[in-house]
Amino acid sequence: METVIHFFKQLLDEQGLLWLIGQGFGIVAILLGFLSYQLKTKRQLLFMQSCVAVTFCLHYFFIGAYSGMVVNVLNIARNIVYDIRTRKGMESKGIPLGFVALQALLCILAWDAWYSVFILVGICINTYCMSLSDPQTVRKSILVTSPLVLIYDLFARSVGGTVYEAVALCSAVIGILRNRKS
Repeated sequence: METVIHFFKQLLDEQGLLWLIGQGFGIVAILLGFLSYQLKTKRQLLFMQSCVAVTFCLHYFFIGAYSGMVVNVLNIARNIVYDIRTRKGMESKGIPLGFVALQALLCILAWDAWYSVFILVGICINTYCMSLSDPQTVRKSILVTSPLVLIYDLFARSVGGTVYEAVALCSAVIGILRNRKS
């Protein structure tokens, strides 16, 4: 027990309290993310993904990973617009492409380092796939996007983000298998 206390004290001294708080938000995002991929409707998925994005905004802010923060701010707006679009039966390709362009611009403006390219590409693919009507397609897109974001999280020292992406991959596979058409 003394070793664990020493480890956390050393981590607190090296990283600071805000970094540890940020990692706590990452843990909350893990739980919300796992739940999101188990939901059956696109509307439920979009709402829960917005909750995940809010939590990750706080997480990335506190750990100083600003590329991750800005793309998640835009994910919240994207999910709201996509929900409205779905309810009104609109299928414009311009909206997803507009969000992709805006996410790319904001990510470049908040560039952390060379590894920001991974979250940029992953989130842009995710933004396009989230615009599609089929929740199974959204789940399948996670098999491509999560590994990209996972690489960013490793370099950004995002414990919560790294675990989240690994859990998201597992959860997406479970959701794909559970909701497949027999």
